[in-house]
Amino acid sequence: MAGSHASLLPRGANLANEAGMKFERTALRAVGAAANAWNDWRYRIKLRLGLVSRPLLLPYRGYAANGRLRFGGRVVEDEGVVNAPPSLSRWTNLKRTFRRYETDEIRDARVEWRIGDARGTAVTDRDGYFHVDIALAPDALQAPWARVDMTLTGAPGYGFEPMEASTYVRVVEAEPEFGIISDLDDTLIETGAQNLLKHWRTVSLNSAEGRVAFPGVAYLFRALAAGRKGADTNPIFYVSSSPWNLYDLFETFMQLRDIPAGPMFLKDFGIDRTKWLTGSHRRHKLAAIERILASYPSLSFLLIGDTGQDDAVIYAEAVQRHRDRIVAVYLRDVTPSGFSPFVRRAMRRIQRHGVPLVACETLDTAALHAEEAGLVDAGTAGRMAEEVRGDLEKLEGWQWPRPFGLTRPADRESEEPSG
Repeated sequence: MAGSHASLLPRGANLANEAGMKFERTALRAVGAAANAWNDWRYRIKLRLGLVSRPLLLPYRGYAANGRLRFGGRVVEDEGVVNAPPSLSRWTNLKRTFRRYETDEIRDARVEWRIGDARGTAVTDRDGYFHVDIALAPDALQAPWARVDMTLTGAPGYGFEPMEASTYVRVVEAEPEFGIISDLDDTLIETGAQNLLKHWRTVSLNSAEGRVAFPGVAYLFRALAAGRKGADTNPIFYVSSSPWNLYDLFETFMQLRDIPAGPMFLKDFGIDRTKWLTGSHRRHKLAAIERILASYPSLSFLLIGDTGQDDAVIYAEAVQRHRDRIVAVYLRDVTPSGFSPFVRRAMRRIQRHGVPLVACETLDTAALHAEEAGLVDAGTAGRMAEEVRGDLEKLEGWQWPRPFGLTRPADRESEEPSG
């Protein structure tokens, strides 16, 4: 009897797990439906009373690959947050942060777009997004970046003059050496994307100027993008669990810190299984990675992330599915107390498939591996070490709140050696 009871336990546990997941899906659908109904009612009342503000057209970078052209954007009411001047006032930043997340999306807005000889019109959905996905040969566009011009021509209930905006789509050179898929959150820039309080503290700066790149990553990413052939040879794609509400901050941040640009795969802010508050970031990131790999079927990729979220687990799954196409996995170590058991297991999975894995605090060891593997020019590792030291020294005069986990050079020298 004991044996039969033991054999039933796993099945019972599985049934309970399935029931819990079913309840979660049902609850999310109910809450999401209620939120949508509220938004629909609120939107109709706004238009009826004329309580609307000037629209804002937010274009997002895209890419051309495998015979397809993909890009998009969003239309929202202008809350005075995008491109606002940086401020050290906590109250000002708190107000801006609230406005950044409390967006007023504009539905059924018409956006005309033009790129090369192609042109068309996109219409925004209920969340203000528009997406363009058409057949277009990449050789019809100029590499490495082709400009897309857009015009917001109208939106029901809104009166305004047509407004212009532009973005770029990545056009890969004829013979790239490899591609790079990188996390953003706590890999390039600190966001605390999976810790709500930490995330709130970080994004409340509401300024790209008030954010610092982790030491050395800007130089390493430039070196990887250049490879051994020159700037912009290898395309970079950024996959993040952060919401699209932060897109302009990420874009400006990378320009200020001289980090190579690339199309971003972010999440919508809201309540359902695909959105930032309640959706699975593992599912989101894996889906984005699959989409990128499918768009470039002949290209191998380097995966870069950190040890703080589920990047190791996500990348282990990607390696298992596509081990012949993953060049290496680099993880920035953000867990000074040691890797969690599930991160360790994921790292072992990656290594069992024969894919090189590097985990270090400042990615300087990753630069050494990249040089030894012939992914970057000779001398990159030595220059990386200099860049890390220089970036740490720059933090001496940093006036904004310091990133979590980063210490000044003087602080490091005063620390007692471990062990």
